[in-house]
Amino acid sequence: MPIASLAIIIVVIILLFIIFCFIGWFIAISNSINKIKLKIEESLSGVEIQLRQRYDVLMEGKKVAEQYAKHEQKVLEDLRHLNQLPSNATIAQINEAAASQELAVKGLYALGEAYPELKSAELFNNLISQLANQSEQYSASRRAVNGNITKLNNYVVTFPSSIVCGMKSVTQMDYIHEENLEQMKNIDMTMNI
Repeated sequence: MPIASLAIIIVVIILLFIIFCFIGWFIAISNSINKIKLKIEESLSGVEIQLRQRYDVLMEGKKVAEQYAKHEQKVLEDLRHLNQLPSNATIAQINEAAASQELAVKGLYALGEAYPELKSAELFNNLISQLANQSEQYSASRRAVNGNITKLNNYVVTFPSSIVCGMKSVTQMDYIHEENLEQMKNIDMTMNI
């Protein structure tokens, strides 16, 4: 076998090896992106559950507020206009629901401050405790979603994984907005919980 033929065979083998390595890398990155997208969907369902549970607690708060403050229309209106989160909600819908719920929570805290007899009621204190617990659980779920979104966004913006993302039409995702935790902490402190 002439040396030229042997050199061609070696070059072909090296090229095939490089192609197989590229295909293996592409498949590995593609599978990683798919796994992260699944984690995002899974963690988004946790956020949806937390927002639905907080919605239920806020509806209980509405009942309590109606008993004590018929003339507190602003709080009751905020609670009345809360909407149930749709199934498979988008990040924008989750952010909107969280923001409206946050306003309702603030209104309930303020209502407790305005009516000392309400603040001392066991039912109201249980409600406030449930809201605090729901807010903590929501924050944990939100952090999980945002962490997974960060992983995906890192693939989208870094080379060479951005090539795979481009081929799969994967783009950067928005984050779930953080509630104004500092303001919520200040309210919690005034409620002496």
